[in-house]
Amino acid sequence: MRTGTINGCSIKYPDEVVFCFNPNMITVNTSSDVTFVISSDSGGSGGVFDTTFDRTFTIVKRPYFSDNRDEYANYVELDISAYLQACFDINRSGGMVESKVVHVKVTISGVSMSFDVTAIWGAMNIGEQFDAPRTVVHFTKYPFTVTIFDQMIKHVSPSDVPEYVKVVEDDSEDGIYLRWIDRHGFYQYWLFQEGSNENKSEEYGERLMENFYGSKYGYYGVSRIQGKTTEGTKKACASLVSKEIFNMLLSIHSSPLVDMYVDETWVPVGIKADTAVDSGEHLQDFEITVILPTIISQSL
Repeated sequence: MRTGTINGCSIKYPDEVVFCFNPNMITVNTSSDVTFVISSDSGGSGGVFDTTFDRTFTIVKRPYFSDNRDEYANYVELDISAYLQACFDINRSGGMVESKVVHVKVTISGVSMSFDVTAIWGAMNIGEQFDAPRTVVHFTKYPFTVTIFDQMIKHVSPSDVPEYVKVVEDDSEDGIYLRWIDRHGFYQYWLFQEGSNENKSEEYGERLMENFYGSKYGYYGVSRIQGKTTEGTKKACASLVSKEIFNMLLSIHSSPLVDMYVDETWVPVGIKADTAVDSGEHLQDFEITVILPTIISQSL
């Protein structure tokens, strides 16, 4: 935490680099109300935010968030994490997710101070090291980048990695190639061995009754279901990987942003929620189930 003063009031505020899914508190010791203004040059959709943070629950479009807080027991506290999260555009056309420089202005009785934070799309856990020395596997037949932090999140080619990142090349071609964002905001890639495929169908909609007549009689109870959906899953495995790679692969379970490379396109997929067990062995298998997009096969 950083510290400072505004109009004679002490303030504690986040460090220069923060993770938007960790608590990011601003605490001001004051007997006056405090106004916080949060903005980002590239935040929201084209720099404009959709927000329902005001108490009227109306959607407001503007290039910043403004939050006015009354004092309680001679202090004002605000967790800006939700505002930092809103500065990110997570969509198919927005490109790869990078860090954001977020501007924060704090005003007390007409006197202001401003500071910036570099926000990362992720969260740190207790005891973790950020951007630690590591080994990455470059599957040379597929698209690949290495994420590093150099004053901001950057996605670089294997030839541009710093010395603390070791790149090992792998020329394998067959399998399921996945990409995801781990909890530190880094893109990870792996070519999994493909296992069995499953397809599950479900009914949806209403049951449509029909007036059915045979050659002699009419019959009750004849019907059709309105529609069917099908969902495909693929078993995927990484065989006998090192403990370092196993821990990296574990991060796929905490990511809602998983893509599968198909026909030179990244297709959004899901990973079945499951319990992954680390046996502690140096070499062990890592298995997941990939959930493909649901298809409405036919609808009446």
